[in-house]
Amino acid sequence: MQSSNPQTLVADYVIVGGGSAGCVLANRLSSGGRFQVILLEAGGEADSFLVRMPAGMSRLIGNPRFDWQYPSAADASIGGRRFDWSGGRLLGGSSSINGQVYIRGSRSDYDHWAASGCSGWSFDECLPYFRRAEDFAGPLHPAHGQGGPLSVAPQRDPHPLSPVFVQACAAEGLATLDDYCGGDQHGAFLALATQREGQRCGTAQGYLAQARKRPNLRVLTQCIARRVLFNGQRAVGVEALSAGRLLRIEARSEVIVSAGTVGSPTLLMRSGVGPAAHLLEQGIAVVADLPGVGANLQEHAGVGINKRVNVPTYNSQMGALDVVRHLGNYLLRKRGPMVTPAVQAMACAKSRDGLAEPDLQLHFLPLSYDMAPDVRCSALAQMTREPTVMIQANVCHPFSRGQVRLRSADPDVLPLLSHQLLGDPRDLGTLVAACRLMERLFAADPLRRFVHGDRTPSPRPADDAAWERFVRANAVVCYHPVGTCRMGSDAQAVLDPRLNVRGVQGLRVVDASVMPRLLSANTNAAAIMIGERGSDFVLAAAHALAA
Repeated sequence: MQSSNPQTLVADYVIVGGGSAGCVLANRLSSGGRFQVILLEAGGEADSFLVRMPAGMSRLIGNPRFDWQYPSAADASIGGRRFDWSGGRLLGGSSSINGQVYIRGSRSDYDHWAASGCSGWSFDECLPYFRRAEDFAGPLHPAHGQGGPLSVAPQRDPHPLSPVFVQACAAEGLATLDDYCGGDQHGAFLALATQREGQRCGTAQGYLAQARKRPNLRVLTQCIARRVLFNGQRAVGVEALSAGRLLRIEARSEVIVSAGTVGSPTLLMRSGVGPAAHLLEQGIAVVADLPGVGANLQEHAGVGINKRVNVPTYNSQMGALDVVRHLGNYLLRKRGPMVTPAVQAMACAKSRDGLAEPDLQLHFLPLSYDMAPDVRCSALAQMTREPTVMIQANVCHPFSRGQVRLRSADPDVLPLLSHQLLGDPRDLGTLVAACRLMERLFAADPLRRFVHGDRTPSPRPADDAAWERFVRANAVVCYHPVGTCRMGSDAQAVLDPRLNVRGVQGLRVVDASVMPRLLSANTNAAAIMIGERGSDFVLAAAHALAA
C-alpha cells in the first residue's frame, strides 16, 4: 500500500538510474566529499553469480529480475515480428547484463556529432574521457588509459576459430588491427572485454563498489522514479516509490536523468517534458513542449549466417558433463567458455566501393542459435546442439528511425517502442550486401577448411530478392538503442551540448539517449564516456556558481 505522506530526502544531486552512466556520475560527483549525492535505481544489486560470470549474460537478458524487457509494436518491415528491447534493471544497468564487448566507435562517428551541432564532442575531445575511465590490462598504448575504474582486458581464452575469422577477413582485403580503440576500426580484430581477471567489470563493479563507502553517497535500490518535480520551470527533485513508501527527494543543485534510451524519455514525458499533444493525451500537464523527447530512436539492425563446422563449438558442448567441466574451469582458473564475452572477433567493413567509412560491423561467434518467428529476445532463442558458428552483421549508421511513447502516465506501465528496423530500403540493401560479404568470408581459405555445410540459410539464396526475404525474416535488434533525448544546437534537439534539457533549468540527461547518431560500434563504452563527460559538465557548473 502506498503512503500518502512522502518522506523527504535532500541532496545536492539526485541521479535517476544507476546504470552505465549513472554509476559513473555517482562516483565522480561524490568524490572529494563536497556534494551530497543520492542515486536511485529501479532494480536491485549486481551481486548475482550470473552477473559476475561473463557467460551468465545468457541468463540475464530476457530475465525480468534483471531486464526491463520493453515491449515493441509489431514491425511491418520484418513481417510483423516484435522484440522485447532489453535494458539492465539493476545496478550497473546494461553494463551488468551485456556481452562485455569493449569498442568505442570510429573517429568519424564523433566528428560527425561535433559537425552536426554538438560542439565539444569530436573524437579528440572525447578520447581523454575514454582514457580516464579505463584501466587497461594490455600493454601500454597511447589510445588506452590505466588506473581508471573500468577494467578493459584482452580475452583470456578465445575459441580457436576466432583468430581464424580475423585471418579470413585479411584474405578478403580487410586489415588486421592490433588495436582498434584509437579511432580507426576499418579492419578485423579480436575484441577487448570489460572484465577484471575473468569476471565482469561493469560500472557497478568498477565505479560504484568503492564509491558506496563514502558517507556523502546514498544508493537506493528497488526505487522507482515516478516523475521529476518542478517549481515553475526549474527541476527541484524527484518523486519516487520505494517499498510502497512515497519519497520526495529534493535536489539543491540538479536532477540528472540517466535511465537509458527508453527510460529517460519515458521519465521526462511522465514529468511533463516532451511532445505537448502526446502529454495532454495522457492527462499530463505540460512543463516544456519538446517534440524531440522520445523521437530519433535508432538501433542496429542485424542479421546472421550460420555454418556447420568440423571442430567443437560452444553450442556442441552443452551436455551435463560439459557444463560441469566448463564451470569447474571457470571457478578454478577463470578460463574456458564461461569467461567468454558475447562476441570474440569483430570487423568493420564497407558494403561497396567508394564509401568514405565502413557501413557494416561484423561479429564472429563460436556458436549459433535459431531465431524462431515468435521469439522476442535473441538470448532466449534455441541454441543448436551441433558444431556451428555464426557471423552476424549490422548496419553501422541505420537510416531507419522509431520512437518511444507512453502507454500510460502510470510508472508501472512500460512505454511502447515503435520502430521499423528495415523501414528505410537503404538499410535492407546494406544487409543484403552484408550477407554476400559473410558468405565470402566463410569461403575464404583460412575459414573454408573448417566449414562443411550451410545451416542458416539453407539452401543459400540465389539472388538479391531471395536475400531480401531472408533478411526480413531473420533481422534482429542488437541491443544498442540510442538517440531519444538527442543533444544538438538546433531547435528540435532535446539537450544542448552540455546535456542540459532545453526549456527548463536544473535538469540534465546523461546516458546513451543523448547520442544524435548511432555509432559504428556497440554502445556501452560510449555510454560510460558520456557519464564521464557529463560529470565534468555538472562539476564545472557548480564551480562557476561558487566563483
